Amino acid sequence: MTDWLAQGEASASQGYLTSENRPLHRPSREWYGQVMPGSWAPNIDADGVDGKLTGIVAIHRHDPAFDENVFLAQVQRLFFAVLEAWTALKPALSQGVMACLIWEQQKAQISAYHGNGWRNALDGLSLTSAVVAGALSDSGFDTVTVRLNANSADYDLDAGARVISGDTNRWDWTEDWIFQRPSTITTGQPGTITSQTCPNCGASVTVDITSICPFCDAAVISGQFGWLLTRIDRV
Repeated sequence: MTDWLAQGEASASQGYLTSENRPLHRPSREWYGQVMPGSWAPNIDADGVDGKLTGIVAIHRHDPAFDENVFLAQVQRLFFAVLEAWTALKPALSQGVMACLIWEQQKAQISAYHGNGWRNALDGLSLTSAVVAGALSDSGFDTVTVRLNANSADYDLDAGARVISGDTNRWDWTEDWIFQRPSTITTGQPGTITSQTCPNCGASVTVDITSICPFCDAAVISGQFGWLLTRIDRV
């Protein structure tokens, strides 16, 4: 028995597995993205609450309809859609709400998992809180950082549904999700669940921010959010 397997069996008795490349409580996800060229993320520690409020005011100057609570409600739905795209190995589900770079990173890792016959599980995923932690309106972009506190297990399964790495116990984790849009965009009507026609096969599909057609797996985007997830920072 190799040292790695011996360590794995010992860890399994405690409800989790680890490997040299996957320390305990480190997510499998490797898609983190970056902010738009020429822009930057709010410095939450240095800017503090006053900096965030200044950023919100700056956004309101050109977009009086921006509502922080409506924005956060949409982010919460988007959070589950993006992570479902990952665990269900369906990148089309998140394509319309992620910037190109971070979506391509997610898609590439999903493709690698497909090739290996793996999938990631986030059992018991729950979002315990979501708050706007920072905001900017500069360099041609509106930028909002949302601090998300969540709870879940996080482990990988092979083609035989065997746990090969990760933690099968649920644990708390925190991430900053950074959303951006051109500062020329203004807020549309609040996002609602609507019926749309799939652009690929023509089927009627119910969507909320983002969805995939159950008949052909094409992306169906509501187009009512306007912001894109550009970067994720683990806190």
